[in-house]
Amino acid sequence: MASKHKVNQGSWDGFSEQPYPVRNRYTVFERIRCCLWSHFKSVLFTIVALPAIVGFQGALSLGFRPRNWTYRSRIPQEFMGIAVGLDSCDGPRVAHEIEKLGVQQILLRFPLWEMDRLEEHWDFVESLPNCEFVLCPMQDREHILDHDLWRKNLNTVVQRFWPRIKSFQIGQGINRSKWGFFGCDEFLAFASVAEELRSDFHGIQFVGPCVLDFEPVPFIRSMLHRYDINWDVAGCALYVDRRGCPRNRQLLIFNLTQKIYHFVACVLCSNKSSRRLWITEVNWPLKNQGVYSPTGRKECVDEETAAVYLNSYYKDAWQSEFVERVYWWQLIARGYGLIDVNDDNELRYRPAYYQFQKLLTKNLTDSDQLEENKMLGSSASSIT
Repeated sequence: MASKHKVNQGSWDGFSEQPYPVRNRYTVFERIRCCLWSHFKSVLFTIVALPAIVGFQGALSLGFRPRNWTYRSRIPQEFMGIAVGLDSCDGPRVAHEIEKLGVQQILLRFPLWEMDRLEEHWDFVESLPNCEFVLCPMQDREHILDHDLWRKNLNTVVQRFWPRIKSFQIGQGINRSKWGFFGCDEFLAFASVAEELRSDFHGIQFVGPCVLDFEPVPFIRSMLHRYDINWDVAGCALYVDRRGCPRNRQLLIFNLTQKIYHFVACVLCSNKSSRRLWITEVNWPLKNQGVYSPTGRKECVDEETAAVYLNSYYKDAWQSEFVERVYWWQLIARGYGLIDVNDDNELRYRPAYYQFQKLLTKNLTDSDQLEENKMLGSSASSIT
């Protein structure tokens, strides 16, 4: 069920839970004027840092393990997480399904343009006392341009959830103009406002930059800068759905494991990040979901294939050891969720739900390789 709040907002697609394309609101000239110099600096920083990043990535591929890195836990429940928003279903129902699934790591999205729903989200958090939360205050263009408004609302949000929640993701989709940012400098100036909170909230953690997909240039720029923001955890929304299987390669080199190594290398070269990495968002869009699909038809897969890819993604990220957490977006959603919901608000558990639950309750290293190869082979046959 699409959120009435967001559907009425005009710039938000309540069906796929993301903004509409920015071209409907800003001309190409307006966007270029805002970001041309910022993009030039991002490319320049990337060129300067690339030799060191390539060197680190090569060393990581050969088995180098830096001592100052925070590696993942051996417990799947601390590694596997779910990202949720309170739009497809009401909070109590989402909370019930979280408890039923048994997942403990939750990343909760909160839209800053809906400050009147703050108590609804607080009640949701309070209903799950055994879960560890990260809160993502989702921005819009108004908050990006008006730092006083951003500062006021961020402080209100943090005060309401503190100290129940101590980790906050700053920035959502920062390399996509539909999410409001027209360049990395705009994002870094926006994120630096959050740094002001450290004096009042001791122990607060900021997760970022949470770049969408595998796009090294904005990630590198967000790791190497002279702005105030410091990342306690490096975050990335490492989607690989355009490549199909996580083990398929991009640019002949980058399967999921190599993409993780690349981002780890970027963090090792950073002057603004702790040596930690979370994947804050990943999924595969599903076929035949119409307006509920977040992408085009090319990236969409059937439900069985999505379960196979989920399995491969979590196991490869687990085996890398560098990723502390991987959050699946999201639990209940028609176009991509682990659970489907129809017009009558009836729920249906998809194959990916059962695969997630299976991985959550076992040691990911104790996998049946023959079974996994069979799953991948069956998936490839269905795609062909």
